[in-house]
Amino acid sequence: MRKIKATLILILILTSNLCLSQVTDSLENAIEENTKSIMAGLNKELNAFKGKVLPEFELTLLDGKKLSSESLKGKPTLINFWFSNCQPCIDEMPILNEIKSKFYRDVNFISITFQDHKEVTEFLNRVDFDFTHIIDAKEYLKSFGFFGYPKTLILDKDLVLTEIEKFIPKDVENELKNKAEFKNRIIAQLTELKKR
Repeated sequence: MRKIKATLILILILTSNLCLSQVTDSLENAIEENTKSIMAGLNKELNAFKGKVLPEFELTLLDGKKLSSESLKGKPTLINFWFSNCQPCIDEMPILNEIKSKFYRDVNFISITFQDHKEVTEFLNRVDFDFTHIIDAKEYLKSFGFFGYPKTLILDKDLVLTEIEKFIPKDVENELKNKAEFKNRIIAQLTELKKR
Protein backbone atom coordinates (compact mmCIF):
# COMPACT_ATOMS: atom_id res chain seq x y z
CA MET A 1 0.00 0.00 0.00
CA ARG A 2 2.83 2.41 0.84
CA LYS A 3 4.44 1.68 -2.51
CA ILE A 4 1.19 2.49 -4.31
CA LYS A 5 0.77 5.75 -2.36
CA ALA A 6 4.35 6.77 -3.11
CA THR A 7 3.86 5.95 -6.79
CA LEU A 8 0.61 7.94 -6.89
CA ILE A 9 2.25 10.90 -5.19
CA LEU A 10 5.15 10.75 -7.64
CA ILE A 11 2.72 10.60 -10.59
CA LEU A 12 0.78 13.53 -9.13
CA ILE A 13 3.95 15.60 -8.71
CA LEU A 14 5.21 14.81 -12.22
CA THR A 15 1.80 15.57 -13.75
CA SER A 16 1.54 18.83 -11.79
CA ASN A 17 5.01 19.88 -12.89
CA LEU A 18 4.21 19.05 -16.51
CA CYS A 19 0.92 21.00 -16.36
CA LEU A 20 2.61 23.91 -14.58
CA SER A 21 5.37 23.91 -17.18
CA GLN A 22 2.80 24.01 -20.00
CA VAL A 23 0.88 26.82 -18.29
CA THR A 24 4.11 28.76 -17.73
CA ASP A 25 5.13 28.30 -21.38
CA SER A 26 1.68 29.38 -22.55
CA LEU A 27 1.74 32.41 -20.27
CA GLU A 28 5.24 33.42 -21.42
CA ASN A 29 4.16 33.08 -25.08
CA ALA A 30 1.02 35.16 -24.45
CA ILE A 31 3.02 37.89 -22.70
CA GLU A 32 5.60 37.94 -25.51
CA GLU A 33 2.89 38.20 -28.19
CA ASN A 34 1.05 40.89 -26.26
CA THR A 35 4.26 42.88 -25.79
CA LYS A 36 5.05 42.63 -29.52
CA SER A 37 1.54 43.80 -30.37
CA ILE A 38 1.74 46.77 -27.97
CA MET A 39 5.20 47.78 -29.23
CA ALA A 40 4.03 47.55 -32.86
CA GLY A 41 1.13 49.88 -32.02
CA LEU A 42 3.40 52.32 -30.19
CA ASN A 43 5.96 52.32 -32.99
CA LYS A 44 3.19 52.87 -35.55
CA GLU A 45 1.99 55.88 -33.53
CA LEU A 46 5.47 57.39 -33.38
CA ASN A 47 6.24 56.48 -37.01
CA ALA A 48 3.26 58.65 -38.03
CA PHE A 49 5.61 61.62 -37.38
CA LYS A 50 8.15 60.47 -40.01
CA GLY A 51 8.31 62.87 -42.93
CA LYS A 52 6.66 65.61 -40.88
CA VAL A 53 8.09 68.68 -39.19
CA LEU A 54 8.92 68.26 -35.51
CA PRO A 55 6.18 69.74 -33.29
CA GLU A 56 7.33 73.22 -32.29
CA PHE A 57 8.58 73.85 -28.79
CA GLU A 58 10.09 76.35 -26.44
CA LEU A 59 11.36 74.30 -23.52
CA THR A 60 13.56 74.69 -20.45
CA LEU A 61 17.22 73.72 -20.55
CA LEU A 62 19.14 72.33 -17.60
CA ASP A 63 20.71 75.77 -17.03
CA GLY A 64 17.24 77.38 -16.80
CA LYS A 65 17.37 79.09 -20.21
CA LYS A 66 14.79 78.37 -22.92
CA LEU A 67 15.44 76.61 -26.22
CA SER A 68 13.06 76.90 -29.16
CA SER A 69 12.81 74.37 -31.94
CA GLU A 70 13.09 77.27 -34.41
CA SER A 71 16.68 77.89 -33.25
CA LEU A 72 17.68 74.39 -34.38
CA LYS A 73 16.89 74.99 -38.05
CA GLY A 74 19.76 75.19 -40.50
CA LYS A 75 21.54 71.95 -39.65
CA PRO A 76 20.49 68.36 -38.89
CA THR A 77 19.33 67.57 -35.36
CA LEU A 78 19.52 64.41 -33.28
CA ILE A 79 17.06 64.29 -30.36
CA ASN A 80 17.27 61.57 -27.74
CA PHE A 81 14.31 60.84 -25.43
CA TRP A 82 15.50 59.33 -22.15
CA PHE A 83 15.15 59.19 -18.38
CA SER A 84 17.62 58.32 -15.63
CA ASN A 85 16.13 54.97 -14.54
CA CYS A 86 16.06 53.62 -18.09
CA GLN A 87 18.95 51.16 -18.41
CA PRO A 88 18.74 50.93 -22.23
CA CYS A 89 18.94 54.75 -22.28
CA ILE A 90 22.10 54.64 -20.18
CA ASP A 91 23.58 51.81 -22.27
CA GLU A 92 23.41 53.86 -25.47
CA MET A 93 24.77 57.11 -24.01
CA PRO A 94 28.47 56.30 -24.64
CA ILE A 95 27.61 55.59 -28.29
CA LEU A 96 25.65 58.83 -28.58
CA ASN A 97 28.53 60.74 -26.99
CA GLU A 98 30.92 59.19 -29.51
CA ILE A 99 28.65 60.18 -32.41
CA LYS A 100 28.42 63.72 -31.05
CA SER A 101 32.22 63.98 -30.87
CA LYS A 102 32.32 63.21 -34.61
CA PHE A 103 29.51 65.56 -35.72
CA TYR A 104 29.38 68.29 -33.04
CA ARG A 105 30.06 71.10 -35.52
CA ASP A 106 27.46 70.01 -38.06
CA VAL A 107 24.57 68.58 -36.00
CA ASN A 108 22.47 69.72 -33.02
CA PHE A 109 22.52 67.14 -30.22
CA ILE A 110 19.53 67.50 -27.89
CA SER A 111 18.24 65.28 -25.10
CA ILE A 112 14.67 65.58 -23.83
CA THR A 113 13.39 64.15 -20.57
CA PHE A 114 10.32 64.56 -18.40
CA GLN A 115 12.55 64.64 -15.30
CA ASP A 116 13.27 67.76 -13.29
CA HIS A 117 16.47 69.75 -12.72
CA LYS A 118 17.47 67.93 -9.54
CA GLU A 119 17.02 64.43 -10.99
CA VAL A 120 18.89 65.24 -14.21
CA THR A 121 21.73 67.05 -12.41
CA GLU A 122 22.23 64.16 -9.97
CA PHE A 123 22.28 61.71 -12.87
CA LEU A 124 24.73 63.77 -14.95
CA ASN A 125 27.08 63.99 -11.96
CA ARG A 126 27.45 60.20 -12.24
CA VAL A 127 27.05 59.53 -15.98
CA ASP A 128 28.58 61.37 -18.93
CA PHE A 129 25.92 62.42 -21.43
CA ASP A 130 27.32 65.30 -23.47
CA PHE A 131 24.14 66.69 -25.06
CA THR A 132 22.15 69.90 -24.63
CA HIS A 133 19.59 68.81 -22.03
CA ILE A 134 15.93 69.81 -22.09
CA ILE A 135 14.17 69.00 -18.81
CA ASP A 136 10.61 69.02 -17.43
CA ALA A 137 9.21 68.25 -20.90
CA LYS A 138 6.38 65.91 -19.87
CA GLU A 139 3.69 67.86 -21.76
CA TYR A 140 5.79 68.10 -24.91
CA LEU A 141 6.56 64.38 -24.84
CA LYS A 142 2.82 63.68 -24.65
CA SER A 143 2.46 65.23 -28.12
CA PHE A 144 4.20 62.14 -29.51
CA GLY A 145 1.78 59.74 -27.84
CA PHE A 146 2.98 56.95 -25.59
CA PHE A 147 6.19 55.19 -26.57
CA GLY A 148 8.98 53.15 -25.07
CA TYR A 149 12.33 54.61 -24.11
CA PRO A 150 14.88 55.36 -25.37
CA LYS A 151 14.07 56.83 -28.77
CA THR A 152 16.39 58.83 -30.98
CA LEU A 153 14.89 61.12 -33.61
CA ILE A 154 16.95 62.24 -36.58
CA LEU A 155 15.79 65.40 -38.32
CA ASP A 156 16.99 67.25 -41.38
CA LYS A 157 17.98 70.95 -41.40
CA ASP A 158 14.30 71.94 -41.71
CA LEU A 159 13.38 69.77 -38.68
CA VAL A 160 11.60 67.17 -40.80
CA LEU A 161 11.77 63.81 -39.03
CA THR A 162 13.72 61.45 -41.28
CA GLU A 163 14.35 58.50 -38.97
CA ILE A 164 13.54 57.05 -35.56
CA GLU A 165 16.13 54.85 -33.90
CA LYS A 166 14.81 52.54 -31.22
CA PHE A 167 16.73 51.15 -28.28
CA ILE A 168 19.47 48.59 -28.83
CA PRO A 169 17.98 45.10 -28.38
CA LYS A 170 19.15 43.34 -25.22
CA ASP A 171 20.97 40.36 -26.62
CA VAL A 172 24.06 39.41 -24.65
CA GLU A 173 25.52 37.21 -27.40
CA ASN A 174 25.24 39.96 -30.03
CA GLU A 175 25.57 43.05 -27.82
CA LEU A 176 28.70 44.43 -29.49
CA LYS A 177 27.31 43.77 -32.97
CA ASN A 178 23.97 45.44 -32.12
CA LYS A 179 25.70 48.49 -30.65
CA ALA A 180 27.96 48.80 -33.71
CA GLU A 181 24.96 48.56 -36.04
CA PHE A 182 23.08 51.20 -34.03
CA LYS A 183 26.08 53.53 -34.19
CA ASN A 184 26.71 52.90 -37.89
CA ARG A 185 23.06 53.53 -38.83
CA ILE A 186 23.05 56.88 -37.06
CA ILE A 187 26.43 57.90 -38.51
CA ALA A 188 25.26 56.98 -42.03
CA GLN A 189 22.05 58.99 -41.60
CA LEU A 190 23.82 62.06 -40.23
CA THR A 191 26.48 61.87 -42.96
CA GLU A 192 23.76 61.81 -45.60
CA LEU A 193 21.83 64.70 -44.00
CA LYS A 194 25.02 66.76 -43.73
CA LYS A 195 25.42 66.58 -47.53
CA ARG A 196 21.96 68.03 -48.22
